[in-house]
Amino acid sequence: MGKNKPRGKKREKTSAVDAAALAASLPQVETLRDIPSFSDMRIDDAQRAAFDAFIEQLARADAPAASEMQLGCVVRLDRGFPLVATENSTFRAEHSVNFAKARGEGERLLPAVGDAVAVRVAPGHDMGVIERVLPRRTAFERWRGKNRGERQVLAANVDIIFIVQPLGASRDTRELVRDRIARSLVLAYDCGAKPVVVFTKADRCTPDELEESCQDARRLVGEDVRVIVTSSAQAMGLDEVRACIPAGTCGMILGESGAGKSTLLNALLGYEALATGEVRERDDAGRHTTVARVMVSLPAPCGVIADAPGLRSLPLVGHERGLARAFPEIVAAAHACRFNDCTHTHEPGCAVREAVDEGEIDAIRLEAFLALASEMRVSAQSLDPDIKL
Repeated sequence: MGKNKPRGKKREKTSAVDAAALAASLPQVETLRDIPSFSDMRIDDAQRAAFDAFIEQLARADAPAASEMQLGCVVRLDRGFPLVATENSTFRAEHSVNFAKARGEGERLLPAVGDAVAVRVAPGHDMGVIERVLPRRTAFERWRGKNRGERQVLAANVDIIFIVQPLGASRDTRELVRDRIARSLVLAYDCGAKPVVVFTKADRCTPDELEESCQDARRLVGEDVRVIVTSSAQAMGLDEVRACIPAGTCGMILGESGAGKSTLLNALLGYEALATGEVRERDDAGRHTTVARVMVSLPAPCGVIADAPGLRSLPLVGHERGLARAFPEIVAAAHACRFNDCTHTHEPGCAVREAVDEGEIDAIRLEAFLALASEMRVSAQSLDPDIKL
């Protein structure tokens, strides 16, 4: 046993050295443009109260540590290292040992971009230590993994989700576009954020193709969701996007790699802030170009937008609340069905199908609802019994 201890200590020392080297390799704060300041981010009353309560509790056990705590916001993540903005400065931070030792439910509270946090900054140190993630107003999550997967928080405290979908790609059938938009809609509503559909690369389409795509999207998302057509190459639709995110709000751009997210964000900023990669023009296939979780502050009078790496898939696991919010008229009509377990496909006395026949529910919305509801049922049945949603 005596020989094992030095090896263990050596591994810990090597790990610490590797972490320090990784942190040193990250972009320097002074080289980053348009990083949101603390005043750009909205801290609500519940978060401030939670911070005050945490400081009060900490002061009873460790007054010096409590005096070093600051209220901050995570505005960027590079390889797991948060960049935190406080009232007085912006700096890199690491997680406290409490996070490192956490398992199960605690893992969900690892800091995400947009999080309000309690961060300790000791005198003479250029890095902070995040001690507590404060309550989230919203959290945009996706399921990562299969039957033993977990929820991954892509951004916290977001108010608007921009569902970005490129136009003019040959691989994108109408059914595929509908599926992407519909599942993104469910995730946005489940998060509690306001969804906005943004079509990009409109310059690749004819006016008739644009009109057809817009009409189809509006039928799918309903009257309450805005649909915007943009072309970064032609500066088209940018003011409409800006109008959706006034100062004091936080948005997130959601879309797969090649959808034009970073190009759109660069156009909104007015210069090439984020790297963009080449894609095959015929189908938009391309490599991920956004590798960090980045937040940028748009020029006044706009707010803040988070850009995340392109997502190849958005599986729906445990998002029944979002499904009900996205398709409320279908849920409401289902209460009048003759059978409690009506599938809304063939049963007699189906009030949902009757509403479709009478023009009260759009057939496109019912089709999307049934497909996503079926997927969630299958996903729930395939989970390991010990997984709690």
